[in-house]
Amino acid sequence: MSEYISVEKEAEDSYSFAFGDEIRQSILAPWKLPLLPISIPYRFYKLNKKMSDTSTGQSTDILIIYDLEKMRKKEQTAFVKQSMNYSPKIVSLGIGQPLIDVSFNHHIPSRSEWNIESRNWNYAIEDLILGLIRAHKPRKLIFVGKYPYAGVLEAIRRCNSTDKMYWISVRGDKSTIDERSVRFRKVIDINYFTESDLFIKNTIFFDEQSIPVKDKFKSILDKKSINILSKSDNAEYVVISNPNTDLLQHLLKNQTVIYDSETDFTHGRKYLSFVLPNLVRIGDDNQLNIIEDMLDYRNKNTSFQSQITSVESKIDIWINS
Repeated sequence: MSEYISVEKEAEDSYSFAFGDEIRQSILAPWKLPLLPISIPYRFYKLNKKMSDTSTGQSTDILIIYDLEKMRKKEQTAFVKQSMNYSPKIVSLGIGQPLIDVSFNHHIPSRSEWNIESRNWNYAIEDLILGLIRAHKPRKLIFVGKYPYAGVLEAIRRCNSTDKMYWISVRGDKSTIDERSVRFRKVIDINYFTESDLFIKNTIFFDEQSIPVKDKFKSILDKKSINILSKSDNAEYVVISNPNTDLLQHLLKNQTVIYDSETDFTHGRKYLSFVLPNLVRIGDDNQLNIIEDMLDYRNKNTSFQSQITSVESKIDIWINS
């Protein structure tokens, strides 16, 4: 399979088209007729060379298409600029006028701005996307918007693999998202990238299966003035014993996850290095000492709130997990 997205089923790239075109040119210019035994094999040779050229030296990492008409200003502010910093080898296409100061590699007016028929506008979108794919050879494509337009879906249909296509939904209806998601490898809501990542210092949360652990920690928590929260959203520390929990949702918010060494999580993941310092593994023989040392170390950081996990990192983890 090709490393990058390519356009399939193009008539001009078929042997039958090449053969017919050579015959057509000979009819229009009869002096070429005697050259057909040479021109046809040569045409096939050039076509075969073009089709077998798998060089990725000029390819880009990603093509991101932004439907700006469906994005609020706060969503554009929180996501667009940061996502364009995902890689130095990125190609961006903006649909509609942005509400923030940002420049795209390519831009096309929305249908309402252009004031043309929907069918013609979708043809223009399709042709532009296919042209960008041919020119830049992106390894992945991300559409950011409420729903992919017909022109976007048709361009994707003409490409070699939906395995390289991704959709970041902006306030879409779940049933419609489910219906259109078959064209994409992964679909996720934009809130995953834009929601607040702040936590409150010196707070801890225990899930329901961690109640026995909470009783053991009580003396240390009182000594260190750590407040217990009933919800995990803003806790600095989360103690997890439920094996069905996806720890990544907490790690991406820069929360410190404490878990028992015997817990076998169903969401087995290979975590990237920058989240590993927030994974604390405890066992029956050393859990109290580890927790006390961890609290002492963490409390040296006097900042009130966590650093926000970057949009670029979240895209990286979402695409590659």
